[in-house]
Amino acid sequence: MLTKTINAGWGNKFRKLFRPRDIFFHDGAALRRVRVGAGVQISAALVATMTLSWSAFAAAQLATADAAPQSADVARMEQEVRAMQADVAAIKEAAQKRFQITASEVRGLGLDPARLQTQDGVGGPYEAIDGGQTADPNFKALFMSWKQLDSLEQGTIAIPSLEPVKGTRFTSGYGVRSDPFKGRAAMHAGIDLAGPMGTPIYATADGTVGRAEWNNGGYGNLVEIDHGRGIQTRYGHLSKSMVSAGQRVKRGDLIALMGSTGRSTGSHLHYEVRIDGKAVNPIPFMQSSDYLQSVQRRVSDVAIGGPVKAE
Repeated sequence: MLTKTINAGWGNKFRKLFRPRDIFFHDGAALRRVRVGAGVQISAALVATMTLSWSAFAAAQLATADAAPQSADVARMEQEVRAMQADVAAIKEAAQKRFQITASEVRGLGLDPARLQTQDGVGGPYEAIDGGQTADPNFKALFMSWKQLDSLEQGTIAIPSLEPVKGTRFTSGYGVRSDPFKGRAAMHAGIDLAGPMGTPIYATADGTVGRAEWNNGGYGNLVEIDHGRGIQTRYGHLSKSMVSAGQRVKRGDLIALMGSTGRSTGSHLHYEVRIDGKAVNPIPFMQSSDYLQSVQRRVSDVAIGGPVKAE
């Protein structure tokens, strides 16, 4: 008597799985039949199993090998971000410090720095940056610091800070004095700098010539320059004007020659600084610090604009 065992059952299943099979195909002329034996099927199954096993092993190896480099890349990127943020913070601090120094110099002249922070002469096409919603707050803060500094430093070129004439004698100061013609106390709205007839006279700040004409109020030949931000300078008693109304001038440009026209006792320059139409003492402006003058030199030749897009 034969006993059916479990192994025998698995053996039958194995033989049924790989039993000979007939495969039919049409070769274009007739229907053909090919019998695939158990050995061929087993061999193909072994090859497929080995291929899958090798693929799984290779994938595992790659995953293990990539884990460490990816971790190193993430660490490096985080370090670079931290370094960049530190740089941004340092630049912002430097901008704020320079702004404070410049503002202090401006206040020393009796001017409010806010007066100089208005924007003029700027432009360019508008290009939105990602809707303005995703800008890094650190970079936004840095941008605002530099914008504030740039606005103030651009404004300093309107501050008179140069001697209008060289090699002259200081003959009369700003304020109340004895009038040279009437001999009684009178207000002198500027300073007098005496020198030879025809001595060159220079603009003390960037600006636009408002007047270059004869003045019947005592100035004689007068040049008046509007420097913006409510600041003006006046140059009186000239023998000759070298500029005309509406002309743009830069700090240090030749604008006139010294003379003795108008209410004058001899060859000299009457020089005034006015703020919002009111005369102030020009001496502090002529003695402004090297720092303020270096700022003016740095920004006086900077032009602001933007690219033109082809349509």
